[in-house]
Amino acid sequence: MLQGSFYLVTKSIGRIVHAFEITQKLDKIVLDAISYLLDLTVVKKKTYYTVGTTNAKRVANIILYFHNTMKGMKALEYRIWARSFNKIKAGSARFDYLTKVRNQMRNIRSIRLDKNFKIIKQNM
Repeated sequence: MLQGSFYLVTKSIGRIVHAFEITQKLDKIVLDAISYLLDLTVVKKKTYYTVGTTNAKRVANIILYFHNTMKGMKALEYRIWARSFNKIKAGSARFDYLTKVRNQMRNIRSIRLDKNFKIIKQNM
Protein backbone atom coordinates (compact mmCIF):
# COMPACT_ATOMS: atom_id res chain seq x y z
CA MET A 1 0.00 0.00 0.00
CA LEU A 2 1.20 3.49 -0.83
CA GLN A 3 1.58 6.04 1.92
CA GLY A 4 1.70 9.68 0.84
CA SER A 5 2.21 12.96 2.64
CA PHE A 6 1.94 16.63 1.90
CA TYR A 7 3.74 18.47 4.67
CA LEU A 8 5.87 21.45 5.71
CA VAL A 9 9.41 20.88 6.94
CA THR A 10 11.91 23.14 8.70
CA LYS A 11 15.05 23.31 6.54
CA SER A 12 16.97 25.75 8.74
CA ILE A 13 16.31 28.33 11.44
CA GLY A 14 13.56 30.61 10.15
CA ARG A 15 12.99 28.59 6.94
CA ILE A 16 10.05 26.27 6.31
CA VAL A 17 9.44 24.66 2.90
CA HIS A 18 6.76 22.51 1.31
CA ALA A 19 7.53 18.80 1.04
CA PHE A 20 5.94 15.78 -0.62
CA GLU A 21 6.70 12.09 -0.13
CA ILE A 22 5.24 8.73 -1.10
CA THR A 23 6.49 5.47 0.40
CA GLN A 24 5.95 1.88 -0.65
CA LYS A 25 7.14 -1.28 1.10
CA LEU A 26 6.92 -3.98 -1.53
CA ASP A 27 6.36 -2.84 -5.09
CA LYS A 28 9.11 -0.54 -6.36
CA ILE A 29 7.65 -0.57 -9.88
CA VAL A 30 4.71 1.56 -8.72
CA LEU A 31 7.10 4.17 -7.37
CA ASP A 32 9.13 4.00 -10.57
CA ALA A 33 6.02 5.03 -12.51
CA ILE A 34 5.19 7.80 -10.04
CA SER A 35 8.76 9.07 -10.12
CA TYR A 36 8.61 9.20 -13.91
CA LEU A 37 5.33 11.16 -13.89
CA LEU A 38 6.44 13.65 -11.24
CA ASP A 39 10.14 13.91 -12.19
CA LEU A 40 11.33 12.50 -8.86
CA THR A 41 13.91 9.88 -7.86
CA VAL A 42 13.17 6.57 -6.11
CA VAL A 43 15.30 6.05 -3.00
CA LYS A 44 15.69 2.72 -1.21
CA LYS A 45 15.56 2.95 2.59
CA LYS A 46 16.12 0.02 4.98
CA THR A 47 12.65 -1.54 4.67
CA TYR A 48 10.86 0.52 2.01
CA TYR A 49 11.16 2.67 -1.11
CA THR A 50 10.33 6.36 -1.25
CA VAL A 51 10.02 9.30 -3.64
CA GLY A 52 9.90 12.83 -2.35
CA THR A 53 10.97 16.41 -2.79
CA THR A 54 11.22 19.85 -1.25
CA ASN A 55 12.24 21.44 -4.55
CA ALA A 56 9.86 24.36 -5.29
CA LYS A 57 9.59 23.64 -9.04
CA ARG A 58 8.78 19.98 -8.41
CA VAL A 59 6.29 20.91 -5.68
CA ALA A 60 4.55 23.24 -8.16
CA ASN A 61 4.39 20.33 -10.65
CA ILE A 62 2.93 18.03 -7.98
CA ILE A 63 0.28 20.62 -7.14
CA LEU A 64 -0.77 20.76 -10.79
CA TYR A 65 -0.78 16.97 -11.10
CA PHE A 66 -2.95 16.29 -8.03
CA HIS A 67 -5.40 19.19 -8.54
CA ASN A 68 -9.00 17.91 -8.06
CA THR A 69 -7.97 14.25 -7.82
CA MET A 70 -8.53 13.38 -4.15
CA LYS A 71 -11.40 12.95 -1.73
CA GLY A 72 -11.73 12.90 2.04
CA MET A 73 -9.20 14.03 4.63
CA LYS A 74 -6.24 13.69 2.24
CA ALA A 75 -7.96 16.14 -0.13
CA LEU A 76 -8.34 18.64 2.71
CA GLU A 77 -4.70 18.21 3.69
CA TYR A 78 -3.64 18.64 0.03
CA ARG A 79 -5.76 21.80 -0.46
CA ILE A 80 -4.34 23.51 2.63
CA TRP A 81 -0.80 22.55 1.58
CA ALA A 82 -1.25 23.63 -2.06
CA ARG A 83 -3.02 26.88 -1.19
CA SER A 84 -0.26 27.87 1.21
CA PHE A 85 2.36 27.16 -1.49
CA ASN A 86 0.52 29.30 -4.02
CA LYS A 87 -0.23 32.07 -1.53
CA ILE A 88 3.32 32.75 -0.39
CA LYS A 89 6.34 33.48 -2.49
CA ALA A 90 8.77 35.20 -0.14
CA GLY A 91 8.95 37.77 2.60
CA SER A 92 9.31 38.14 6.31
CA ALA A 93 5.77 36.94 7.08
CA ARG A 94 6.42 33.66 5.26
CA PHE A 95 7.86 31.78 8.27
CA ASP A 96 5.06 32.82 10.65
CA TYR A 97 2.38 31.99 8.08
CA LEU A 98 3.85 28.57 7.26
CA THR A 99 4.23 27.77 10.95
CA LYS A 100 0.50 28.41 11.42
CA VAL A 101 -0.34 26.29 8.35
CA ARG A 102 1.86 23.43 9.59
CA ASN A 103 0.14 23.50 12.99
CA GLN A 104 -3.26 23.50 11.28
CA MET A 105 -2.28 20.47 9.19
CA ARG A 106 -1.03 18.63 12.30
CA ASN A 107 -4.33 19.32 14.06
CA ILE A 108 -6.31 17.99 11.10
CA ARG A 109 -4.24 14.79 11.02
CA SER A 110 -4.97 14.19 14.71
CA ILE A 111 -8.76 14.17 14.18
CA ARG A 112 -10.28 10.70 14.34
CA LEU A 113 -13.94 9.98 13.61
CA ASP A 114 -16.10 7.05 14.66
CA LYS A 115 -18.48 5.21 12.29
CA ASN A 116 -21.10 7.96 12.79
CA PHE A 117 -18.56 10.67 11.86
CA LYS A 118 -18.35 11.97 15.43
CA ILE A 119 -14.98 13.06 16.76
CA ILE A 120 -13.33 10.50 19.00
CA LYS A 121 -11.71 12.20 21.99
CA GLN A 122 -7.94 12.11 21.86
CA ASN A 123 -5.86 11.40 24.97
CA MET A 124 -3.50 14.35 25.30
